[in-house]
Amino acid sequence: MIRVSTRLLTGCIVMAACTSIEAGAAPGLTDVIAHRGASAYAPENTLAAFALAAEMGANWFELDCTLTRDGEVIVIHDDTIDRTTGAKGSVAEMTLSELKQYDVGSWFDPKFAEERFPTLGEALDLAKEKRIGVYVEIKNSDDDRELMRELLALADEGGLLLPDKRDEMMRHIESSGTRNLELTRKVIVLIRERKMEKQAVIQSFSAVACAIALAEAPGIRTELLATSSDNDPLQWNRYLRWLKLLDPSGFNINKKDFTESLARDLHAQGKTIAVWTVNDPDQMRELIRAGVDALITDKPDVALSVLE
Repeated sequence: MIRVSTRLLTGCIVMAACTSIEAGAAPGLTDVIAHRGASAYAPENTLAAFALAAEMGANWFELDCTLTRDGEVIVIHDDTIDRTTGAKGSVAEMTLSELKQYDVGSWFDPKFAEERFPTLGEALDLAKEKRIGVYVEIKNSDDDRELMRELLALADEGGLLLPDKRDEMMRHIESSGTRNLELTRKVIVLIRERKMEKQAVIQSFSAVACAIALAEAPGIRTELLATSSDNDPLQWNRYLRWLKLLDPSGFNINKKDFTESLARDLHAQGKTIAVWTVNDPDQMRELIRAGVDALITDKPDVALSVLE
């Protein structure tokens, strides 16, 4: 998390002249990140949910993004449109104009029938207007297992991937042809075009996406998402290894994986820890007392009430 209050940048004389803000809670307070927007009260990953999060006073809203067939960065959580439109189709096989035809709000409530899939650019523009931070989750958009084995083998030769082997790591990534490279680079461009480097955070479960962002956009905060898996007992340890090899600024985890000792270890390394998805007030209180830096929640109003 960026641990400073939302405020005018030094040197701005009037609000209209400002090109950027720094987002986050006041120092010493826990950040409230609205999960896919205020998604308990409005359809997830829509401009309506993002605007409501800002209205409620959340420090950030979180969104998910991936690529359309024609290379546009669209905001959606799933690989398909099935769950939120009532239709069927793969996002990667549809163009932006095709996706924009679908109603993505009626499944939640008929009053949201006018909502459409936003582009990342549209979501960032809303955040800039509302002066709220954005957590941009880059969805894993390719099968990078072979590439990740190559990167781990490179790390086994000694040293960390970042910063020690940045150039060699990027050569592996570029030669692989992974779609995650195009997606991550386009996310970076969209953030930079709006001068929102201090108003946006990149996060991903994809170690490859995080590696690209850390290597090519050090001015944009990048955090690694992680969760354990009952079906894959080694998954958690793999995430811990990527955490060490890439050295992101934060580690954002499923609430089931949180421990106070993990929080202490991360803080000792100068990293932050965010926990998702936390909607129960009692659990929020426990996590705040345990030292989490941010709560990722569908109910930002509840989290803000607990903090007060």
